[in-house]
Amino acid sequence: MGSIGLLIGAVVVYSNFVVPTYSDIQTLKDKQLADENLLNDQRDAINAVNKLLGQYQSLTDIQNSISTVLPIQEEVPSIVEQIQGIAGLNNMTITGLSLQYPPIKAVPKDSLIKPVGIVRITVKFTGDYRNVKGYLEGLETNIRLMDVSSLSVDVGGAAGKTALNYSLIIDTYYQ
Repeated sequence: MGSIGLLIGAVVVYSNFVVPTYSDIQTLKDKQLADENLLNDQRDAINAVNKLLGQYQSLTDIQNSISTVLPIQEEVPSIVEQIQGIAGLNNMTITGLSLQYPPIKAVPKDSLIKPVGIVRITVKFTGDYRNVKGYLEGLETNIRLMDVSSLSVDVGGAAGKTALNYSLIIDTYYQ
């Protein structure tokens, strides 16, 4: 009789205390697993966003470089400064400078490409022939996009001097 009483007591304790607690433990384990999965998903999302931000930053750097090569506006003072700086590095003396703004060619309205404007600069300077080669190389390797349209050479003014007079037409671009 005592054994049956103990067996009935064990079944009652098991069914009233152990089974509900075991259910609660399973629910908590499931919740913990779901929270860990959510945390891992959030970490993956954050890593993906950080990667995209890094790529965007590099694109911004590329855009800034392109804006230096092909600026949004004419930036005439910058053009004059670059032309004068390259001339100074090559011992050339600028005697005249003039600017022209040829008309911008129209592009279709649905085009994704913006029209490119030109600032045409006529530079007159004096210097030695070997210096003008360095000047042209300086224009060629300059950060700003520049094309030499024409170059004309005249005899220098002083006898016995190797200096020549040059007239150079340079096209610079902006968008």
